[in-house]
Amino acid sequence: MCTLTFIPKAHGYLLGMNRDEMRRREIARPPAVEKKGALDVVYPRESGGGTWIGANSLGIAFALMNRNSPQSAIKQRTRGDVIPAILRTNEPRHAASAVFSMDPFGMLPFSLIGIFPAQKVIHEWQWDGRAMRMRRFLWWSHHWFSSGLSDEEATRVRDVTCYEAWRTRSAGSKEWLRGLHASHLPEQGPFSICVHRPDASTVSYTEIEFTGSQLAMRYHRGHPCESLGHFDREIVIPAVDQSFREPGSRAVNQ
Repeated sequence: MCTLTFIPKAHGYLLGMNRDEMRRREIARPPAVEKKGALDVVYPRESGGGTWIGANSLGIAFALMNRNSPQSAIKQRTRGDVIPAILRTNEPRHAASAVFSMDPFGMLPFSLIGIFPAQKVIHEWQWDGRAMRMRRFLWWSHHWFSSGLSDEEATRVRDVTCYEAWRTRSAGSKEWLRGLHASHLPEQGPFSICVHRPDASTVSYTEIEFTGSQLAMRYHRGHPCESLGHFDREIVIPAVDQSFREPGSRAVNQ
């Protein structure tokens, strides 16, 4: 249950994500930085160390969203382990190799979105409980939606909200992005972008801004509508040169 928005910029991008969860789920910890090899990585954490969004000092970002699947599945492992395991990747082919090399059996269905600014490409991997598939997007603005009630209905309702929002003069700005993720249109409820349900709600908003020279992650715990533009934590890390190579990997600028 989430909404993810990607906005390309001249030298980077903006990424905003609402995390929607059951109210009984434990509260996650705000983002922190750690080293993975020669890269800095930053992401919020659940108690077990997993996450739903993260980025590294190359500007590469990943976001994980739940998927409703007609196939029955039993949770044996957490999807939160996926992103920490691949944050060290340095280009799309390296990331694809890491994703297809992992063993997702026992995880519930998910979509994993990867943002690669050096190559100006977006990849999405979809796990349906049986097979992993990948598709590629051009470097254009995109939205992704999911809902524990219905991915299709969430997409139908939120698509209209986003379409109308893009027609406004401030479309694509940071302020616009924050307002969109705090939106209750067409009405406050289970399919508004800022979710309000008796049993579930939007529990956090995470924003990533990559400028080419630095990466900032901003995090607000709670409903985005309650603290528009105010964050509990902001972390800024310097970007590394795009020619960076991990041992055994190919150069980023190939």
